[in-house]
Amino acid sequence: MQALLGVTLELRPGRVHALIGENGAGKSTLARIMAGVIPADAGNLELHGADVRFASRHEALAAGVGLVPQALSIVGELSLVENFLLGERGLRADRRAAEAALTAATERSGINLPLHVRGAELSLAERQLGEVLLALAEGARVLLLDEPTSSLGPLEVERLINQVRTVASMGSAVVLVTHRLDEVLHAADDVSVLRAGRLVHHGPAGVLDAGSLASLMVGERPAVTNRVRRSPGSARLRGTNLEAAAESGPALRQINLEVNAGEIVGVAGVAGSGQRLLVETLTGLASPTAGDVALDGVDITGSPDRAARLGLAYLPEDRNDGLVFGLTVADNASLLHVSEPRFHRFGLRLRRALVEFARGLCRQFDVRPPRPEIAAGTLSGGNQQKLMAGRELERQPAAIVAHGPTQGLDIAAAAAIRGELSEAAARGAAVLVVSADLDEVLALADRILVLAGGRLVDEQSGHSPDIERLGRAMAGLVA
Repeated sequence: MQALLGVTLELRPGRVHALIGENGAGKSTLARIMAGVIPADAGNLELHGADVRFASRHEALAAGVGLVPQALSIVGELSLVENFLLGERGLRADRRAAEAALTAATERSGINLPLHVRGAELSLAERQLGEVLLALAEGARVLLLDEPTSSLGPLEVERLINQVRTVASMGSAVVLVTHRLDEVLHAADDVSVLRAGRLVHHGPAGVLDAGSLASLMVGERPAVTNRVRRSPGSARLRGTNLEAAAESGPALRQINLEVNAGEIVGVAGVAGSGQRLLVETLTGLASPTAGDVALDGVDITGSPDRAARLGLAYLPEDRNDGLVFGLTVADNASLLHVSEPRFHRFGLRLRRALVEFARGLCRQFDVRPPRPEIAAGTLSGGNQQKLMAGRELERQPAAIVAHGPTQGLDIAAAAAIRGELSEAAARGAAVLVVSADLDEVLALADRILVLAGGRLVDEQSGHSPDIERLGRAMAGLVA
């Protein structure tokens, strides 16, 4: 899969350059190439008119190019001064020089943070600004911010954006990787739009409105064809007036949804819209602050054990949350059946029965290699996903909540997972697919809901969706 293809980007000092696109468009890959984290397969980088080739992030930073990654790197037990010293390559740690560098960066940027307080005592927004301050203190004059506002609330976002504008006004070139179009309109001087690894727009931000940016991001999708039209039955999975608090990112607000028997409902939304909190609330892993969740009329709110006993299957976004990589394929395949009599005798586990069960599951769901005795962690990502899906789906569940079920999979593996979900719906299961990948939702859903800022803001048929309207809703542009 081509992450980037023929992308040319020009950054200028004193300007904020927004880099936008759907999830998987190549934004973070481009930022990581510019920051020396990964090498490009072709093309070249120029800095101040001279060709450069960075072998590492440290080398890029030494040249003045700093990356603030989406996953923050500040060590919580250390102060900003001590975090700065962690990045120093000298033979001795010069605390006085570190403090002076951070103080100078504070004066240049206007980012005023306590330098000697433990990182864990700073708010999330302050830690994000702390990352910016550290990069500036380390000499960055080109600052790459990868989704810096994805976990912040509105007031925190405004503060960060104002600081970013200040940093740029002092002569830095700032790249703001984001999917929030209001930030682009508020903060950016220039904007580049990536779609499927290609640059589809590059120019001043002021000539485009939010609707135009949304259209550029999602582009034209082929019409949905050859989709089986199912006749859904009554509601099986229902969330009513759900509200849930979030440690980071948006809280859930007034969520009302139901998934009928024999129906696939897709929940689309850009990353950071509240997807994880939604699926954890619906599966009982998180308890809402208001509202309730029911499966076939039985309350399962905050009770994952009861949900599983009643037939709720869950495919988490991260395979680390669904498989135990150190255990064998057989052990992972039989996790939901360990207490059944067919796998025990006189208090002892019947290993042969477990292995035969796993062999049959591997055969049914095309898990390769079909060897129950090997560790699940040795399988490829696609086969791990098929193993996890097989374990959940072979019991013919009443309802399925799948979070990004085909992300990162090749075409064949993705098609296999989608086929299994469609077959489950055909058997009468209620299937909910929550994904930041619009193509995944379009490929599966009979009905599409859009999640933005922790709210469900739109609903459409999955058989004849209005793509432009979907793009606007995903960007938070609700009519």
